[in-house]
Amino acid sequence: MIMRFRNFPMPALWLLAACCALVPVPGDAAQDLKINLPPFVTYQLDNGMTVRLMERHQLPLVNFVWIMKSGGGICDPAGGEGMASLTVQLLRQGTANRTAAQISEQLDFVGGSFRAEASHDYASGSAEFVSKDAALAVDLLADLLCHPVFPEEEVSKLIKQEVDGIAEAKEVPNEVLDRYYRRLLFGAHPYGRPVSGTETSLPRITREQLVKFYQAQYVPGQLILSVVGDFKTEEMRRQLAVAFGGWKAREAVVPVLKPPQASPGSHVLLVEKPDATQTFFRLGSVGLARTSPDWIPLQVVNTLFGGRFTSMINTALRIDSGLTYGARSGFSSSLVAGEFFIGSFTKNETTGPALVKTLEVLRSLHEKGVTDEQLRSAKNYLEGQFGPTLETNDQLAGALAELAFFGLAPEYLTTYLERVEAVTPEDARRLIREHYPLENLSVVLIGQGKVIEPVAAKLGKDIQKKSITEPGF
Repeated sequence: MIMRFRNFPMPALWLLAACCALVPVPGDAAQDLKINLPPFVTYQLDNGMTVRLMERHQLPLVNFVWIMKSGGGICDPAGGEGMASLTVQLLRQGTANRTAAQISEQLDFVGGSFRAEASHDYASGSAEFVSKDAALAVDLLADLLCHPVFPEEEVSKLIKQEVDGIAEAKEVPNEVLDRYYRRLLFGAHPYGRPVSGTETSLPRITREQLVKFYQAQYVPGQLILSVVGDFKTEEMRRQLAVAFGGWKAREAVVPVLKPPQASPGSHVLLVEKPDATQTFFRLGSVGLARTSPDWIPLQVVNTLFGGRFTSMINTALRIDSGLTYGARSGFSSSLVAGEFFIGSFTKNETTGPALVKTLEVLRSLHEKGVTDEQLRSAKNYLEGQFGPTLETNDQLAGALAELAFFGLAPEYLTTYLERVEAVTPEDARRLIREHYPLENLSVVLIGQGKVIEPVAAKLGKDIQKKSITEPGF
């Protein structure tokens, strides 16, 4: 990935630990990690495109990760939800120089890959090639980003696939739970719009609108490109200048994104699925921005509350009571305040007890806080996860790109473990008080109406109802 940094099991910025030296401090109960970041260069082309290059010669591979800062779902026009997603997916379906078939043939012939998607904040993509084909990779990547043509037949085909995909997803409530939750939580804010679009918005989108969207949003000054792997920096700089240098600079249309505000009072959305044998639920409130100074300390607290198998919420709902196969909590990594959520699922007949138990665990977190011993456990867990599985070029390229997107300096990493280690029970109490609200919660339940309605009546007075077969979320 980049393919969604925010879905990594840990914040994507930790990925750079893969290239760090792990140095235990003798006698310390916790592993202390000294971070030695390998050298990389950051520069801009004349057209404003940001480039980051890191040489790693362990394997004959070159990985590319790009972020188009102005290509995310927040740029979708009202009623045009899904436009950003369609645009990025259609990049490889034909350019001024290659047909979709030719693109696929070239990728297959050299064993290369190209993937792309949109999130709320940005559009992103990744590519991998063996190092001997680096020149082809640069040329192909530039062609896809700079010269897409959006063939009419490919547009129609993709829209149909996306509409059918939404219908299929609604058969599996967990696939759409977050989309309903974000709509309830964020309302008219851009974060409340489904990036994937809806059954009604997608068919209204035309090829002409996609071309205009691309021309307005895909500009070199909004592009971050990270390249990590087996190459020589000067040669890669030359190749990128040739391939992307002709892309003319222009201003992008970027909306002003204000932080969403939590609505007063509790709000409940019931999504009826008559054939449901289980109830899926998600509850929470507005969270915090990825750049908040609380982000790293909060990972320690959330590891304890809902971020691992032995967390408080999973222990209570799964291990001790058998009410579910899994429960978790988390905070979305977003440009401005994103979502805080607690989510799980349970059998129809245990819907009430599962919701009661969830709120009990949340209340207990406030009443008891966390102990030094618990914090030590969470810190050890995070430190143990820091590097071992985060070693590949694409992970490093993704981390470099995301650092640039959020405006975080490389030095952010050198103090990461210090900030983890510095969290005290007093810090945890403040974080719990500020980021784990007990009141004014937004709650979504997907299940049988006769099962979830009595439960909803106990959760709040503002109750909305809709059928899962209704268009939208």
